[in-house]
Amino acid sequence: MRKDIDRRSFLGLSAFGALAAGASLAGCSPKSTKSEPQNAEQGNTQNEGITRKEGSEKKECDAVIVGAGAAGLMAALKLSEAGMKVIVVEKGPSAGMSNFALCGGPAACETVIQEQENAVVTLDQLFNYMYDFSRTGVNGKLLRNCLANTGDAVNSMVDLGIPLILKDDTYGVGFRARHMFGTGGIDRVSPIVSAIEANGGELNYNVGAEKILVENEKATGIQTDAGIDIMAKHVIICSGGFLGSEEMQLDRLNTKVTPLGNVFSDGAGIRMVLDAGGAWDRNFSVLGNECGAVPATLEGSPFTEDFHNINEHYGYWLFGGLYTDTAGERFIDESKIAEFPLAIGGEALLRAGKAYVVMDSDYYEAVKNEGIYAYLGQPENWSSGPMADYYKTTPEHAEEHLQQGIEEGWAHKANTIAELAEKFSLSSLEATVEAYNKFCDEGVDGDFGKPAAFLKPVKTAPFYIFEYVPSAWGTNGGVKVDSHLRALNAQNKAIEGLYVAGVDQGSVYSMPYYTNEGASVGLALGSGIYVAKEILANA
Repeated sequence: MRKDIDRRSFLGLSAFGALAAGASLAGCSPKSTKSEPQNAEQGNTQNEGITRKEGSEKKECDAVIVGAGAAGLMAALKLSEAGMKVIVVEKGPSAGMSNFALCGGPAACETVIQEQENAVVTLDQLFNYMYDFSRTGVNGKLLRNCLANTGDAVNSMVDLGIPLILKDDTYGVGFRARHMFGTGGIDRVSPIVSAIEANGGELNYNVGAEKILVENEKATGIQTDAGIDIMAKHVIICSGGFLGSEEMQLDRLNTKVTPLGNVFSDGAGIRMVLDAGGAWDRNFSVLGNECGAVPATLEGSPFTEDFHNINEHYGYWLFGGLYTDTAGERFIDESKIAEFPLAIGGEALLRAGKAYVVMDSDYYEAVKNEGIYAYLGQPENWSSGPMADYYKTTPEHAEEHLQQGIEEGWAHKANTIAELAEKFSLSSLEATVEAYNKFCDEGVDGDFGKPAAFLKPVKTAPFYIFEYVPSAWGTNGGVKVDSHLRALNAQNKAIEGLYVAGVDQGSVYSMPYYTNEGASVGLALGSGIYVAKEILANA
């Protein structure tokens, strides 16, 4: 098992998580990424108001939790352990459909596993790295509070028998915070679910929350699509972001994103908080596809069962070559994407909307035969470089996969750069290639300062070009909360009884996504523990 994880460490996913995310989600999740309101009155992301529909049945509890992902399960576990009556509603058929059930594993500090390996990451160490990366763009106190509870989350899962191992420092951030799961899907979440139920907690599947009930400016429960009103002293929204909503993607990200993760997370939780008087926060990012990129024509999963790209020509986004925008102009030091494909790569492609990777035959043949890492001279500063060739083009599949890309319209091969430019209407491409080749000859990137090792000219015909669009495992960003995870209104006042955890809240996730892998699920787990402690402290 450890060998497989090391081989795939560039991905930031466990062997099981990779397979499940690449294969199972494509077969089990809804294929549509559009999320239309159930009726006109429900409105859109601008919050036109959600219609109140009186339930035919009513339940009462201490806390109702919307979403059985990382935050929801941790909150339910800790609250039920303390003797509170907890009801969880989950839109999917099981807790095994969440991104938490399928991801690689969380970043955490001061865990028992780190202690066992004499590799403890302190709270100060993890907090300082992430807060510095955010450039104070997040709620610093909230970030610290969530990170302070990541160790509790990991230790609780270890106590429940969920296998985790400490991962090596893939991206050279200076610490080992990532914990990789050894199981996934139902096997991963079942011990947590069983513990919640053993403590008297109740989980309701195939039930969607529709509206937060508010009385005298206080959250008092939720309306569900099952015709049941669940009344509670505390309402916790953690429905997993908005990857499944094309409407919200366009509204918040200004581009469509191909979903790799759970599309049951369609922004419903965020809409409900806005309807209850909550407000948007400012940061929005994605957990980008660290395994390469995808074409606009993709339908279903981009991955094979062993987590290779189904078309090997998706992988060029990882390698730091020549990338251009829709005008045919460079827009970044491409080596940064090679160094941090999920965080910086995800944001760069999101901002570009579409991007084009351009290369000559020398580059193409080298990647196919010797591999990108060797071709670039094994750059010492490219921490994840040794793993990048897991996604190289191979002699066995290159011709077939290239032809497929050409037929689908996202790849092209030509004898001149002008032909490539004409194919995708890239008006500045010829000038860009000419300037780039000069930088390569001189060994100095005059535009972005890309390291010389990544400067490979585009001179030898035939030439190749590949068009990519954004893809992601999930979204980060949502409604504004305070340092106690209480939803805030437009006047920055807390809405009594209403909490938001996980990626539905937008006050602790940075833009771009943090460069330490496992940050998203780690913060979600920590926020679940933390919100439970906040509720218990004020009960």
